[in-house]
Parts: sequence; C-alpha cells; structure tokens
Amino acid sequence: MATLTQTFAKRVKPPKTEYEIHWDDGNDSVGGFGLRVTAAGVKSFSLNYRVHGRQRRYTIGQMGAWTVETARQEARRLRTLVDRGEDPFAIEQAQKQQAFEEEARQRTFKQLSDYYLSHHAEVHKRPRSVAEDKAMLETIILPRLGRLRVSRITHKDVSELHATLKATPYRANRVLALLHKMFSLAIADTSKEWSIASNPAANVTRFHEEKRERWLSEDELQRLAGALDQYPEQCAAEANVSEKQRKFLRAEAQRAVNAIRLSMVTGCRKGEALTSKWSDFDLARGVWTKPSHHTKQKRTEYVPLSGQALALLEQLPKEDEYLFPGRAGGYLKDLKGPWAKVCELAELSGVRIHDLRHSFASHLVSSGVSLPIVGKLLGHTQPQTTARYAHLADNPVREAANQFPVVIGSR
Repeated sequence: MATLTQTFAKRVKPPKTEYEIHWDDGNDSVGGFGLRVTAAGVKSFSLNYRVHGRQRRYTIGQMGAWTVETARQEARRLRTLVDRGEDPFAIEQAQKQQAFEEEARQRTFKQLSDYYLSHHAEVHKRPRSVAEDKAMLETIILPRLGRLRVSRITHKDVSELHATLKATPYRANRVLALLHKMFSLAIADTSKEWSIASNPAANVTRFHEEKRERWLSEDELQRLAGALDQYPEQCAAEANVSEKQRKFLRAEAQRAVNAIRLSMVTGCRKGEALTSKWSDFDLARGVWTKPSHHTKQKRTEYVPLSGQALALLEQLPKEDEYLFPGRAGGYLKDLKGPWAKVCELAELSGVRIHDLRHSFASHLVSSGVSLPIVGKLLGHTQPQTTARYAHLADNPVREAANQFPVVIGSR
C-alpha cells in the first residue's frame, strides 16, 4: 500500500486478469479508500466499509470524472456517514428510487400511448387493429388526456370522456376498452415507471350496444349478384379515359367484384379475402388454409370450400401471388368504393360487406345446418359466438314438427 497520488493513479498499469485495488495509506488517507484498476484498464475510486454487520464496497466514480483528491474528499464524507451508522449505498439507492418515482409521476398519457403502441399493439395486434387504435388515440383520447400525467388520471376523467361519446355507444365502449388495456399494461410493468397502482378505467359502466342483425334475403342476394356482374363494365364505361385506361379500370373493378363474391360464398371476413394468396388454396382437396396472422383469432384455420367457391376460384386469373393484387403491388387494400357502387346498383341500403358473413351463416342455419358446423366454416372458436344465429334454426325444427300425423282437423 502507498499514498495515492494523481501521478501514481495515471501511471499504474492494469493487471493481466480481473482487477487490483491500490489502497490509500498516507498520512491524509481515509480507511477503506482505494483505486480499483481492471484488466481492461478502467480505473475507478471506491470505499470499503462495514455497516450494520455488512461489508460494502461503494464506487465513488471513474478516474477522469474524479481526481484522487476530490475522490478522497468524497470518501471522507462517506466515512463520516458510516461512523454515524448510516449506509451510503442505501442512501444512494433511496435517492435513485425517489428520483425514479418522481420521474414516473411526471410521465404523461401521451408517453403511455407511445409505449402501448410500440410495446404491445404493434407487436401483438394485426395492422388493421393497430390502425384503429391509433385513430381512437389521435382523434378522441389524446386531445383530452394526452397532456395529463398518468399518475393523476382518475376514474372521473375516464368516465367523463366515455360519457362524451354517448351518441356512439359502440365507439365509446371501444375507447373504454382501449384505455382499460393501456392502464393495465402500465400497472403490470414491474419497473413501476408509470406510478399507478389501480386502473382508472375499471368499473366504468359501458353503454348498451344494440346488436346489428342484418343479412340479405335470397332476393337481395340475387340482386347483389346481378349488380356484381354489371359493375366492372359500368365502372369502365363511366370513366372519361383512354381505352387502355378503361381496360385497366375494368380489370381492377373485376378484382374487387371477385373479392366480394369470395366473401359471399365462403362467409370469410373482408381482410381474409383481400390478403388471400394462391398458396393458401388446395383446389384438389377443396380446402382454404387461412394463415394465423390473417385470422381474427390468430390461429391457422382449415376451411372446406363449397362447389360455388371452387368454381369461382377456378375461373380467377392467376396474375400474382395474391388472388386480388393491388395497383402498387401487394394486395387490393379496400373495397369501400366498389361496395358502395355495387349496393347502389342492387338498390341495397344500410348493408356492410361484413353483412355478407352474417348472410352466409344465416342462410345455412335456416337450411338446417348445425351451429357447430356453421361455426367451423366461419372460424369461430367459441360456441356462443355462433349462438347468435340459434333463433334462425326454427324453420327446420318446425318442418320436423310438421311431420307428426294430423290428428286435429280444421273447424
């Protein structure tokens, strides 16, 4: 041991392995104060001490940020604390925790929004669901809560925001569900960086949602089929463009029409139809394999195809890996415009593309197909999801009851 000096600290060589500690042993030394030098050449000042029966090594800091003399002064200050029975390491940890908690209390809901999108939504949810979350955040939630500290948002704040959306109960409840999920993630974060212990979105009463029950009758389905036949030609004829451009518009309209037809005869979701690839279909076996990342339940589904569906697929041109390629590569992104025009041609009002799925299920159930089979075709994982169509099974049951011999005559 020797008196630590700035010159010695600069010149001391690193050991070949691990580290060495050079203790201060001069007249002005502090017990336990030393210079730690690693094999990588990193030099730092530390203080060894014992408090409450525990041996501690407190790192003061690296050489460069500290000189020997300033480090020795800090070691002397720390030794005074130890002599009073205080633990410098515990004090530092408490100060760090206090600073962390104060920072957590300052974090805003906008920061929580960014955290939710990057660490949960974009990792675990489908692109369309992420887009819906972003839209709710940007247009509804952030304008009202964005600048508030997460730790200060109350049940009252959430309840009042929910109440402002009373005119659109479905939207209001989706916003509430999103808030509940975001606060739950903040609470579950074991680092406690959001400084909340309870969910302010919990126990907010949801608005009643009227279930939308709309499916097309056989007559409406026939009108829709006729409109789908007309649409590509009408779309091309109405455009004031060259013949080459008209041909392009006709082909694009035909892709949209065929995507709608696929939804009609399989009951698939719009997104499943648009993102479908030729490699998903085994026409010889008559099976559509829906990849897990394209299904709502995030699981691979194997769906048997009807004769109508197979006939449709066999007549589609194979232009790309996708059944319905888009203008700029990839797949056709949306059907909103074509669907509106087709409904106008078919004289249908208040009908969504998703209602084709309800129509598919409704007609099957009405024809006597069991709910489990319909659920399988639709990709439902829970029987209660298909149970919404249970009342439509009355017709085959009534027909079965009518098979009973006539024992009561008319009067």
